[in-house]
Amino acid sequence: MPETVRFILNRTSEPPRVVHREDCPTIQHQVRGDARIEQAGGFEVLETYEDGLELVGPGDGTHRSHYQASYVSIEELATVGRYRRCKTCAPDAPEGPPPAQVSLKKAETLSASDLGRVTVNGEIERIEHTRAGTLVTLTTGERLQLQEGDTVAFHYGGSC
Repeated sequence: MPETVRFILNRTSEPPRVVHREDCPTIQHQVRGDARIEQAGGFEVLETYEDGLELVGPGDGTHRSHYQASYVSIEELATVGRYRRCKTCAPDAPEGPPPAQVSLKKAETLSASDLGRVTVNGEIERIEHTRAGTLVTLTTGERLQLQEGDTVAFHYGGSC
């Protein structure tokens, strides 16, 4: 029976996720399950020696976990959403789906011309600007309370 090809799907701080071959040098810490120590409490002196040197260790609030690889098959890649192929190992996997076709508009710039437009959340029925921010009511009855600088994502072409 042939062995199923497995890939590693990496979460990144910014989407999209990245798919790697198992032997990719950039993710070997995940494959090996290396320890990851996250500092919250700094370090503390565990012992002081006669020569003035000190032995230090993690202080309170230190969390120890392990990197973990997230394995996926080529069939599972079709269900994971957006991803891109690693530029280092260039896995033999299909390209992920394209990004959603949306345009962004700051909440404070919404106007009467945006009424009836379709956002990723639904169709805009009402827009109210106040000192506290912008309240957008959708035709579904859902209300979005937005602060200055928040954005609304519109589908290209004005509809889904």
